[in-house]
Amino acid sequence: MTQITQIMNHLLAGGSLTPLESLNLYGVMALSQRIGQLKKMGYPIKRELISTPSHKHVARYSWNFDEERFPYG
Repeated sequence: MTQITQIMNHLLAGGSLTPLESLNLYGVMALSQRIGQLKKMGYPIKRELISTPSHKHVARYSWNFDEERFPYG
């Protein structure tokens, strides 16, 4: 299974991913690049910045189940 397929399946199942989680779960080191590919393919991916316990900010990606853009959620 490709990295993009793994990420897409994870997000479609209602999960979210940070870069560290994607590395630990799927061996994906460039999550932002894979997310960029999914967005170019037209998939509705939501990005939010979260704070880590060490006060760093990282992106957390999830599927955007907005009814107008993706009515199948």
